[in-house]
Amino acid sequence: MLDEAVHTDPTEALDHLQRLAAQLEAHSFQVRLTAANGRHPSLRVINPMEPSMAEDVLASDGADGEWWYWLSWAGRIGHASDVVTAAERIASVLHVIRR
Repeated sequence: MLDEAVHTDPTEALDHLQRLAAQLEAHSFQVRLTAANGRHPSLRVINPMEPSMAEDVLASDGADGEWWYWLSWAGRIGHASDVVTAAERIASVLHVIRR
């Protein structure tokens, strides 16, 4: 799925996703963190004004050891050390303009 991703440490992935979840909640997005047995943790992010607008986000380290946030369809969002920028990019993906 994520060709550049290594997925070595689910605990560290969970830590990165928790930081991202807090940032997104501060911007009024709904989040649901899942870490089922045997599966890599993921964060479901939902626009509460338009619940059909939702994305699943993963955190994974690459072959270079750097951690990144990814959309579930393998779109790299941003570096895990820059949670603010990653949250802004996710918000732009889930933003709905009402007319």
